[in-house]
Amino acid sequence: MSPSNGKEEMGTLYYSLSSGNCPPRYIHNRLLNVCYQLHLNKALYIEGLADCRSRGEHFIVIDSSDKQSHFVKQVTASKDSRKSSYYIDGSDAATEGQWVYHDGRPMTYFAWAPDYPDNSTVTKDYISASRTRAFRWRDRIVDQRKFYACEKDI
Repeated sequence: MSPSNGKEEMGTLYYSLSSGNCPPRYIHNRLLNVCYQLHLNKALYIEGLADCRSRGEHFIVIDSSDKQSHFVKQVTASKDSRKSSYYIDGSDAATEGQWVYHDGRPMTYFAWAPDYPDNSTVTKDYISASRTRAFRWRDRIVDQRKFYACEKDI
């Protein structure tokens, strides 16, 4: 957050903090051991993923309710970041209904919106944290433009 996201108060200080291998301007939560950056330019799934990979990163892995809560708090903290849904890590492209992370690990935590995943077609193989569903998850197709979050492994 920055002064443009809130009311200035006498004595308020804003800091830019980096730690370990988490670069400046990334969000770092030490308790959850996560380092990521929100990208507020809408992109197709493959464009966002290519951008993350160009830095040796991947879409953010949300594998616990604590991480989901943290992510939702971050994206709703600023009027700019809460304008769109976000692509996050997870796919069932290899086998319909078997959701896995980018590294092939099976997903065990899900924050699906009601009635999702709908599995109505085999083309809805990717996950977005849906703005219209309080950032709960929906299975989506790849040709929609959304914000995305890149995670750096630390």
